[in-house]
Amino acid sequence: MNLKQARCRRALATVVTSAIMMAAVSTLGGAGVVWSQSSLNSQQMEMTDTVSNYVNKINESFVFEYVYCDADPCDSIVVVLTNVGDIGFNISEINITDKISGFSKTTLISKGSVMSDKSIAIVIDDPSFQSYDVLDVVAKTNRGNLLQTQIHT
Repeated sequence: MNLKQARCRRALATVVTSAIMMAAVSTLGGAGVVWSQSSLNSQQMEMTDTVSNYVNKINESFVFEYVYCDADPCDSIVVVLTNVGDIGFNISEINITDKISGFSKTTLISKGSVMSDKSIAIVIDDPSFQSYDVLDVVAKTNRGNLLQTQIHT
């Protein structure tokens, strides 16, 4: 009788152990599938945003319409930018420098949005502009595109 009870317990233990293992494997497997799906979705959204930003950066197209001193002697520079592309862009800053002396003036633009086929005029005041002969003017967009020209003061 002792032998019969031992066999019965062994059979029951194998069934219970197998059931516990199956439950643990299915739970961990389900959690792994859910985690990988959410991770894939977030990476897909990030990749879509990145591709969209790069395509928009390529499609940005703008030119300097005018860059001139407002008066003589030059104490303010007027920069007129025209959007010649199909999408709008935002001018984030204009940097005016003199390479010889190391002079640099960066103007941050808060309302620099330019729609397609439109222009924006930005006035930059600094009385020290008259001290330099040639100044480099660089316009930068929010997406990182740069456009550069020179002005003779």
